[in-house]
Amino acid sequence: MKKPHRLSTLLIAILSAYSGAVMSENLNFDDPMTTLNSALWWKADGWSNGFPFLSRWEGESVTFDASGMQLHLVHDPIPESHLAYRSGEIRTHGYYDYGCFEAEIKAINAPGVITSFFLFAGPYDTPPGGNGRHNEIDIEFLGHNTNLLQVNYWTNDDNYQYSNERIIFLDFDASEDFHHYSIKWTADAIRWYIDRELVYMVHQNTTSPIPSAADSHLRIMANVWATDPAIANWAGHFDEASQNNYHANYRNIRFTAGNDCVLSPPAE
Repeated sequence: MKKPHRLSTLLIAILSAYSGAVMSENLNFDDPMTTLNSALWWKADGWSNGFPFLSRWEGESVTFDASGMQLHLVHDPIPESHLAYRSGEIRTHGYYDYGCFEAEIKAINAPGVITSFFLFAGPYDTPPGGNGRHNEIDIEFLGHNTNLLQVNYWTNDDNYQYSNERIIFLDFDASEDFHHYSIKWTADAIRWYIDRELVYMVHQNTTSPIPSAADSHLRIMANVWATDPAIANWAGHFDEASQNNYHANYRNIRFTAGNDCVLSPPAE
């Protein structure tokens, strides 16, 4: 009974990605994430990415309540998959041009578990007019040490050969409370902010060019996932034998269009 549902969900997701792209692209939004806004977001459901992901995407791993959205990593073996854990991912239907991308996040503290907020396009996530190449701008929490944050970007790089990661050391544990994280993507630079303070910036350059909206607009995405032991030196070793369950919290995801966008003010 479950397989037909998965196939139809995936087909609907693919169709909605194309039909919704023009409608929702570059419209400002401010979503508290207390319920699923299905006109804006869809849940990844019924597939897996392969290496280095040690979990599969299931829609039931994305939940909402009055406090915001929860992305779950749950031990849940099923006959159809060799992956014993299911995890949550949410994606915008539309693809977005330059602007400010913001979220309040409480990350997972567990070795081998990634909590992320990022912008993405690629061969299977291509907007109308996009070049179909892999372009990505990341905020990632590495579960073995949530006192740090990794930022990264990839430009027209389908083989993931030229990453540009930078570790940002925090003066707090990102798993203990919500903090405000932002990406300001413009034609001339990418800027990353924590609690509205600029922590890292990369200018457009010829050596390691940043993604360009002329090549592709980008989806807004968030996910949590378990890492394969082969990359344990990056995020720590995920202990499948523990059969533990985890969740990350998100709220107040916002987009403001334009090269001259301004981050939202702190709540009073």
